[in-house]
Amino acid sequence: MFDIGFLEVFLVLIIALLVIGPERMPEVARKIGRLTGRVRRFVNSVKQDAQMQETLKDFKESVDFEEQKKQIHQISNQLQSGLDFNQDLKLDELQRPSFGNENQNEPSNRSQFNQAPIQPDTKEVVKKTDSTPKNTPLETTSEPKQS
Repeated sequence: MFDIGFLEVFLVLIIALLVIGPERMPEVARKIGRLTGRVRRFVNSVKQDAQMQETLKDFKESVDFEEQKKQIHQISNQLQSGLDFNQDLKLDELQRPSFGNENQNEPSNRSQFNQAPIQPDTKEVVKKTDSTPKNTPLETTSEPKQS
């Protein structure tokens, strides 16, 4: 920083001893030491602040918020255009699966999505349940107790 050699420092100390005097020299040396310590701490804090500001500036430049917003908006538009089924899918052409119970009586021009599903015949279900005996005693096997 400063190009001061040993001889220059020694010459300054001799002049300070002559000007200040031997009684006040230790007190002045302490004050000068404290002053240099404060100056060094101040310079270091300024360096740290400058480094912090530079780091923040680099971070802000690397993270371009406007560019990020544009990219997010572009991705959102791509997703919405990819999920738009109205153009590719025609609902009138779709048919409900019949599972083998096709009614030929219904007009074919109606959409099957608007119709209720065909229910099983309830008379057959009642007949099947009536054929089972209702009050049959349970058969239990019990072994005779040996005493």
